Amino acid sequence: MKRHSLGLFAFVLLLQLLFANTLCAKDVYFDSKWTLWQNADILIWTPEKEPPIDPKEFCLSLKRNNSGIGNPKCRLFGEWERDSLAVRYANWLANNMEPGLDAHYLKARHSSMAAKIQAVEDKIVLFIADKGSSLQIAIFDEKSSEPRAAGSVPKIADKIAQGDEIASTFFDRHTKRRLSKEERLKMETEPDDLYKETPNFRTWVGVSAGYAQAQIPLTPSNWYKRRVRSHVGNYRVTRDSVSLWNFIDDSTPLFTLYAGGIWFGFIGGEIFYRYSNHDVKIDEKDPVYEELDHWDFTQNEIGLNVMLSRTYSPLKWMDLHLFAFLGFQYSFYSEDIELKDSKKKPSKEYETRFKTEDPYKGALFGFGTQCVLLEHYGLSVRTGISSRGKDIYTEPSPEAAAEPTTIGASTVDWFISVGLEYHWTPFR
Repeated sequence: MKRHSLGLFAFVLLLQLLFANTLCAKDVYFDSKWTLWQNADILIWTPEKEPPIDPKEFCLSLKRNNSGIGNPKCRLFGEWERDSLAVRYANWLANNMEPGLDAHYLKARHSSMAAKIQAVEDKIVLFIADKGSSLQIAIFDEKSSEPRAAGSVPKIADKIAQGDEIASTFFDRHTKRRLSKEERLKMETEPDDLYKETPNFRTWVGVSAGYAQAQIPLTPSNWYKRRVRSHVGNYRVTRDSVSLWNFIDDSTPLFTLYAGGIWFGFIGGEIFYRYSNHDVKIDEKDPVYEELDHWDFTQNEIGLNVMLSRTYSPLKWMDLHLFAFLGFQYSFYSEDIELKDSKKKPSKEYETRFKTEDPYKGALFGFGTQCVLLEHYGLSVRTGISSRGKDIYTEPSPEAAAEPTTIGASTVDWFISVGLEYHWTPFR
């Protein structure tokens, strides 16, 4: 009987502990999108005679719970604790905060109190009220005369643990760089996102230099081994005629001229001309080429890109435009071949050498960024994959050769380029 009574007593005690923990559990009533600054100034405001937390220890709690907060500064907000109007509002808050209450109902109605809140600039006011078994918490900043977040946490005798509890409940969020006074003023006057002024049409011209190769980064080398190591025999024979890279050098510098524009800050287009030069992959040791001085092809491409862009302004004088592009291009090849001066008459193989076809057409896609300084001077970096090819499915002809004769039916390469640009806004 005694064992049964002891077990029942232990069960009831456990239920009481669980019920007490439930009553004292932390509870966030509401939490708007308020900004937690890096290296923040935290002003602790309380109507209690003895502050529930130690300001210095609370700063350490913030750093323990949020590695991105930097080096915050915490102090008691004595100015408000000695102000009769702020004391009245603090007592009213302590008596009226409860779960399910909307932030609007906790707004400072007195115009002078609202002005005090909006004058804290980019500091954060942490309100703490002692409710016996719990602490009532509210967060204020200069953007509104009502709390930006509110809730309660269990009351803990240890002030260090108490600071950790508040920090983990209300300050576990992404931080942002603290703004200058000019930036704060701009943010205050900035309209709502849905009603912002549509960005002006932005345009640019640029020139870039880069590099292209057949092998796409992060793909296996054995996919390209035959193309990269191939040689053209007897001026026309190669292992595979599908890709141009079996005939001409697959890695080369490239140069681009381009012009483009962005409408509404996110969608735009770009036209471009791209130039590169490719040597033919001949075997220098093959005696058939002893008559040859040089043999290469100039690659000229024109095309059009459609672009999607997103703009960020990390500094007042710098804009970052991240973009992705998708487009098409036409490629034209111009042959440059010449015999040695000592060779008067070319060989039969020379006369029957392979020929490229015009035009090749293909698609390209990629992404990049434009870093624009002082609204005009830009540095652009982009990378992507481009293709070019010809339709190999043609009507059969009795005069056609037995082997495929289409050169470069499917050719793909990877490219990267760096460009200098000039930006301007033609319509303001």
